[in-house]
Amino acid sequence: MAYLGHGDVPPAVQEYDDIFQSQSLQTYFTLSKQIGGEVQAQASIVERLFALERDFLVSAANHKKPADSVFVGLLEPIRSRIQAVQDIREKNRASKLFTHLSAVSESIPALGWIAVSPTPAPYIKEMTDAGQFYINRVLKDYKDKEPLHVDWARAWIDVLQQLQAFVKKNHTTGVSWNPRGNDLSGVSHSNSASRSLGGGGPPPPPGPPPPMDPQLFKCNFPPQPQHDGPDVRAALFQELNKGDKVSSGLKKVTADMQTHKNTALRAGATVPDSPVRGGSVGSASGAAASKIGPNGPPKLELNGKKWEVQNQRGNANIVISDTEMNHSIYIYRCADSVVSVKGKVSSITVDSCSKTSVVCESLVSFAEVVNSQRTQIQVMGKVPTVQIDKSDGVQIYLSKDSVDCQVFSAKSSEMNVSIPKADGDFVEHPVPEQFRTRYDPSKGKLVTEANEQA
Repeated sequence: MAYLGHGDVPPAVQEYDDIFQSQSLQTYFTLSKQIGGEVQAQASIVERLFALERDFLVSAANHKKPADSVFVGLLEPIRSRIQAVQDIREKNRASKLFTHLSAVSESIPALGWIAVSPTPAPYIKEMTDAGQFYINRVLKDYKDKEPLHVDWARAWIDVLQQLQAFVKKNHTTGVSWNPRGNDLSGVSHSNSASRSLGGGGPPPPPGPPPPMDPQLFKCNFPPQPQHDGPDVRAALFQELNKGDKVSSGLKKVTADMQTHKNTALRAGATVPDSPVRGGSVGSASGAAASKIGPNGPPKLELNGKKWEVQNQRGNANIVISDTEMNHSIYIYRCADSVVSVKGKVSSITVDSCSKTSVVCESLVSFAEVVNSQRTQIQVMGKVPTVQIDKSDGVQIYLSKDSVDCQVFSAKSSEMNVSIPKADGDFVEHPVPEQFRTRYDPSKGKLVTEANEQA
């Protein structure tokens, strides 16, 4: 069969090898070692991840597309290492290299493109954009300090761009399998990459895999299109031609289903599922809502150097007073609560919270709001940086000592920064959400300005 020879590498895999051996990826690995610490540890997993993906592509070039149960087993080594890359970031939120870890952690799901169809290349672009926020932070923070970090950030982005171009050319609508290849059932997929890249022997065959999980790489994959036949389209047009009667078959929304009339629904934030013809239409929105707010027992404890405040609901008296300068505060899945932090700490992160307020004295590094709604942070002392990512309705109150604070935002809306006046009152300033970009011939680059009319 084609490509099974020891020295015969499929053309598409050869192009992937060009990425693996490219100056950009090797620069990323080399500079990660020089930076050291958690960045080096994270890069070592990324290196193994690229090798495993090569294994997968070799198998795809040599075999027919397998059944879903076999496919999931092939994806598991890649999925687990993507998770390992992200775990390093979550376990080192107080690290001075947290921005570096986040840049890779947010974009590494791009290597999960092999599970995406029919738009894997745009998916890689989406994941690259997710990490761009932190890449820009590295570029800005180290531009005039340590060029090594700037080169590191640029190398990583270039790798992702090369990967997107490779997938767009060779795997436009999904992984390209060999229709004349052998059946992949029971065959280990790590045969050729380990030999050519100097890896160890192949791992044992995976056990019976679970059913295909659409959240395999913890990302929102693009929905799969339904290819309707002529009969289905004809039926659709027939329905539309009914005119005013087209809505006669819709189910009436009763008072008990309306949140403004049913207080029980407001407490739960989601409408209970009801039988829907053809499947559960509301499952997607329900899943999104479930990612914010408490989902377990409340927790307030010091774990090493990190205070963990989790799953608090309706608690306006959360006080953290036994703090040190190297402590970080991680507030996760809280709702309708107020957290007061005494003393000077390293950082505060508010993650997946709703209607949660934080009052703190001073921060060494930053305050961060991620995946949250209707959140307030008031700093009584000094804070150098505030980061807002994927959040809505964020209110930041600064003290007179923090008016020089820098606010970084991405994929967020309804953000306001309040600055104190001499009489103690606050003046609210909205953070721009819309921007105007133009090309400046004199500078030879794009120039972006906030749209003040937005």
